[in-house]
Amino acid sequence: MNCCTALTTILVASPCFAQTARDYYNEIYAAGGLDRMVARYVCFNDNPDVKAFFIFTENKYLREYMISNGTFDKLLKAEQAEIKKDLLLFRGYDKGVPLATEDFLNPDGTSWVSDKFILNKKTPARVRFSISWETMRYKRSVEVLDSDDTINGEVPAYGRCERVALTVVQTGK
Repeated sequence: MNCCTALTTILVASPCFAQTARDYYNEIYAAGGLDRMVARYVCFNDNPDVKAFFIFTENKYLREYMISNGTFDKLLKAEQAEIKKDLLLFRGYDKGVPLATEDFLNPDGTSWVSDKFILNKKTPARVRFSISWETMRYKRSVEVLDSDDTINGEVPAYGRCERVALTVVQTGK
């Protein structure tokens, strides 16, 4: 009877041990499962209830790597032109599960913005990312746009980023 009571207590109490975004990140990192092309920085939301995190890199590191190993010169001129552009590459993870695709943000003054997309089948929006490189604090927001692309509102999220450690080689895609 004591064994059943202990098992029941563990099963009932297990929701108290819910994972955080950092726990999910640590699990994927230890397994080497982060997207290896994007895993330079990892960012966590200030809200501890958010179970998602994202990783990102500047494409200049990919470009430098491709130049150093000779693969850049093998690309078509149009592909080289695209890689020469300064971009941020992002990959989001929700509860440790990678989101479907990488996102690409283009420079816009001191921040980066995504291409426009449509919310609710009619409302244009875009993502804006700003970071203080000195403190690694970030603001990532969805900007709701009017039909003339002026900002009508935003939904911001704030947090902190850090460098992904190089201890474990990441091989995820």
